[in-house]
Amino acid sequence: MAKELGLDKDGQQKHLHPIDYLTDSLGQFALNANGQLTGQLTYFYTTKMGMASGTVGTVLLVSKIFDAVSDLFMGKIVDKTNTKDGKARPWLLRMVIPAFLACVLLFTVPASWGSLRYVYALVTSVFASAIVYTAIAVPYYTMMSFKTKSSEEKGKMGTWRAAVGYAIGVACGIGIIPITTALGDDQAAWIKFGLILGVLSAICLFITYKFSREIYHDEGEMAQKEAQVSIVEGLKILIGNKYWIKITLVGVAMNIVYGIALIAPLYYGLIILGNPGFYSTVNTVNIFPSVLGFLTVGFWIKRFGLTGTAKWASVIGIAGCVIRTLMPMNSIVFLAANCLIMYATIPLISVLPAMTLNTAEANMEQHGVRITGMTNASNSFVGKLGGGVGGSLIGWVLGAGGFDAFNAGTIGLTDGLKQAVFALNNYIPLAAFIIIFLLLFRYKFEEMLPAILKANAEREKKAAE
Repeated sequence: MAKELGLDKDGQQKHLHPIDYLTDSLGQFALNANGQLTGQLTYFYTTKMGMASGTVGTVLLVSKIFDAVSDLFMGKIVDKTNTKDGKARPWLLRMVIPAFLACVLLFTVPASWGSLRYVYALVTSVFASAIVYTAIAVPYYTMMSFKTKSSEEKGKMGTWRAAVGYAIGVACGIGIIPITTALGDDQAAWIKFGLILGVLSAICLFITYKFSREIYHDEGEMAQKEAQVSIVEGLKILIGNKYWIKITLVGVAMNIVYGIALIAPLYYGLIILGNPGFYSTVNTVNIFPSVLGFLTVGFWIKRFGLTGTAKWASVIGIAGCVIRTLMPMNSIVFLAANCLIMYATIPLISVLPAMTLNTAEANMEQHGVRITGMTNASNSFVGKLGGGVGGSLIGWVLGAGGFDAFNAGTIGLTDGLKQAVFALNNYIPLAAFIIIFLLLFRYKFEEMLPAILKANAEREKKAAE
């Protein structure tokens, strides 16, 4: 028999045991495997399939347009779902086979199709990202709210999920080239690699479905009322929710930092140090602050709450950026300060999903509906938007600095190039961390949440009578 759990510091009943956190976090494997594979498409299409890089870029840009609008529609679908398995949980089972197919189909573009290869690439990219990824991500993150009302438990779930996501990201980043090379370094090798990740994704997703249970979600008249809210009405509710707006902006800024922090050090090594191998050193060193972040974020959440944890993390990030700005040419200082920056990102990615979900209670307080699915769709959307902006900023800033990838070794270290690299590694992350801190400086919603939860529970009780 499972050990009885008590109340959290806000007086909310706790429900989750270590096995619940573990099985829940495995769902993140499918998301990050999908994301890692779609992130490698430009390299695969151009180097293994001989497709034109400019056309490939256009194809991926078009797929992002579909991707950008899919989250909100999936959020609405989740809000309207009502089965014996719950509202969000059934989608994990429904996506088991599609998750497998998405990982494989990305690399099966027919070599003999000529220009039609680009159409095939567009269709499979849209299927993997705008359909499969979204149809997993939105219900998966929404389910957090249906499992518990405890902010402490939501924070722990976010930490476990972030840790699994980080692990698969590091494993793919380190292993994808050596493994595909060992398998033959051709299209068939990439298909085999996708097959492996597809099988693992399907298994992990099924385990998460099997061991999850939804305890809290609207039923009866309340569920019918929520299902009747249109996408336009839902958008109006969300835009009028100042807490949701703030956390969504925090999410965009955080994902810009995270996206840039993973790639920008490559150009520091290449341009400033003349040593592209420095990037491997950065990634190796990054493991330590990241692991430390996952080990300590539970203490931060318990001691300072979700908002306090995010604020302190932004302060640490600001400190890291300022230190690098003071001594921008020193590689040792770069590595040391980068540890602070990477450490700061871990608490932020851990608490953001829970902070977003909590804002659904403000919808309930003001409008009588939570629209949890639509509220939570921002967790997926901000990742795509922030990552996309971060990736675009790298290209734009380097281009403005005069960087030419094909002649990188002959340009020389111009002032424009130096400033472009410093902007990517120091100034832009610093600005983003400052924005996060300012957005959260007077953010009091977490302090108000216990009273709001109590009032909403009484409203629901009266509606059910």
